[in-house]
Amino acid sequence: MFKYILENAGDINWMAIFALLTFFILFVIVLITTFWSKQSVIDRLASLPLDDNNTLTLETSERHEK
Repeated sequence: MFKYILENAGDINWMAIFALLTFFILFVIVLITTFWSKQSVIDRLASLPLDDNNTLTLETSERHEK
């Protein structure tokens, strides 16, 4: 069946197929990583935008000139 579809497709855009396969593979990798990570890590990352006491602001404030 797939052979028949590919034969009748004619000019196949291989760059588009490569981009689609790359996106699909990366999406599957992210899904697997998400499902295998611990719940505490997911909760910490989810609360980062709402947390006022994150370490990123402390690190960047030391680099500014006084």
